[in-house]
Amino acid sequence: MGLMLSSCRGESSMSAPARCRGGWLAVGTASMAFLAVLHKCSAAGGITDDEKLLFSDGQWHRNQRKSIPLETSCYYTTHAALPYGCQYRAAKEPAYKSDSQRQLEKQALLDMFNALDGPNWRSTDNWDEDLDPCWDYWYGVTCDEHGYVIKLELADNRLVGSLPATIGNLISLLKLDLSSTQPDYHQHENRNINRIEGKMHSLARMTRIEEIEVSGNLITQLPKDLYLNAKTLRSLCASFNKLRKLPEKLDEYKVLHTLELDNNLIADTFPEEFGALSNARIIHLQYNKLKGEINEAIVGMDRVRVFDVAHNPNLGGQLPEEIIVLWAETDYLSILNTSISGYISSLCLDVPFCWKFMYDTHKDLTWATVADVPDIVSMTIELAKSAR
Repeated sequence: MGLMLSSCRGESSMSAPARCRGGWLAVGTASMAFLAVLHKCSAAGGITDDEKLLFSDGQWHRNQRKSIPLETSCYYTTHAALPYGCQYRAAKEPAYKSDSQRQLEKQALLDMFNALDGPNWRSTDNWDEDLDPCWDYWYGVTCDEHGYVIKLELADNRLVGSLPATIGNLISLLKLDLSSTQPDYHQHENRNINRIEGKMHSLARMTRIEEIEVSGNLITQLPKDLYLNAKTLRSLCASFNKLRKLPEKLDEYKVLHTLELDNNLIADTFPEEFGALSNARIIHLQYNKLKGEINEAIVGMDRVRVFDVAHNPNLGGQLPEEIIVLWAETDYLSILNTSISGYISSLCLDVPFCWKFMYDTHKDLTWATVADVPDIVSMTIELAKSAR
């Protein structure tokens, strides 16, 4: 294709307090106007299991070998097509070039370039059909020790159009980031935002995918069979799109850590399957059109840290009082501008962020265990008894 090349290669690394990679944080009330910024999704850039670091047996670190890029791993690779390690000429060898999967992956990238207005991208470093995506470092493309694509990171790169179905041929992909970060920076328009539109095709062949980050686009539908990726998917961020439905079969997502689908048009009834997200840490569903009732099943999400369903006026039901104790690691809830009722609602419905300390101390301490009652309380009770 003979494209103009620039000098940088890599990914956007915007960050903000509430979340760190990908989604958008919307304007709420006037008092929250300062929060009208985009930010990257909580889990992106690699999800570290913070809880596992407390009792690490080294397995987490060993599992990261799959993420080591080609240029690093070529010192130890034993792949038959790369017998000479870090030798660029290996990219020209028939044994390497004739691999059918590498050919499929290169064509998938070229299809995406053509479908998403590639000539007008912000950066097209080395995206040339005469060059190799891995050895020649195509911008935003990271490959593993075998020369297969494991990361595709093209945030804020002026991607415009619909994703081609062939993107599903990137079967070794671990991370897909096609997001937009912020609409402006210090009141200067971000002219590099992506505008991917329409439906996303099946990613079922991506049997290793862990992170999907497509926030800030115009996508109307996630893959209908996304649940086929549930065994490995840890982060799904598609905030600020045009989605109308939640992913199907949420009870399949046993390892999901982050779910950010806020600021869409989702009008589904709140599903009972939410309680099956037992490893979920971050849930952002605010600014949608959710309806129905929150139910007792959500008690099963006992590792959640953030649960935000604010600004869904037709969402009712009650937050089970059991979560006061069972959601021990929660940072905050957000149920502002919903129809949720009950005890927790009486404390949280009128604030944008209901931090745990705002609802976990019951008026008569019935939710406190013996170990949680301060000594001064016990001493006061004993003093009162002795005075009778």
